[in-house]
Amino acid sequence: MMKRTGFILLGLFTFLLACKNEQPVEKESWIGQPLSQWPNFSLTNEIRFKDTTFTDLANAFLIQTAKDTLGVSCKHIFMAFENVFGLTTIDLGKEFISWELYPKNDRENRVSVKQLINTEPEENIGQFNTLKVRDWILFEIDKNLTDIYPLKIRYTPVKTNEIVYAVGWGMKQKDKNRPALVKLQCFKNLGPYFYVQTLSEGIQPHGRSGSPVIDKNGYLVGIVSGAEGTLGVIGSVNYLKEMFDLYDVEYKNSDR
Repeated sequence: MMKRTGFILLGLFTFLLACKNEQPVEKESWIGQPLSQWPNFSLTNEIRFKDTTFTDLANAFLIQTAKDTLGVSCKHIFMAFENVFGLTTIDLGKEFISWELYPKNDRENRVSVKQLINTEPEENIGQFNTLKVRDWILFEIDKNLTDIYPLKIRYTPVKTNEIVYAVGWGMKQKDKNRPALVKLQCFKNLGPYFYVQTLSEGIQPHGRSGSPVIDKNGYLVGIVSGAEGTLGVIGSVNYLKEMFDLYDVEYKNSDR
């Protein structure tokens, strides 16, 4: 009996010690405000080639690393370039002119892309089933950010049943004044991506690819990649961390 009591006390002590060492998460200051008062961070893409301009193509956003601000969008938009220009790899080719990011409700508030960080002339574009495990494209950007807000990143994985939120523009969205806030619940996390169920009603999924996915504290946890059946597919930050390591981008891999 004494031995069993000792094990119980040891377990209780370990639990209390873990709780004591666990640091409370500092929420973003805007997360408790109405959506209309959130900072600008949901963007879209305008991409110009010599003979073609893609306007409002998917969603985009900015992220804050340890020392820099980078642009992000979904890599599977390269499938559009493949169909038009015959590009077969993650490379913009010789016809490329410019790439800009901006909020749909504030088109003059623009950020210009200097270059793609993870350009890979040897990486085949592929199709959605292969792109969903690597669906992040990263940009170096000009530093005149005006009031566009870079999201902070959470590096711990999203848990089963955890509630997260996609914030972005839909192709058939009725309200053009602000991006939609879509409530999601994690169904299963597979590491490079996780499946979600959409809890918000009346949401048209078309055109929401590339939207940032944030947690309840306002930190980035994923990117909207697509859908399979009734479930949404969200690219996790695992691949983002791989790109940071590969391209020597300094970041704070905290337990947040």
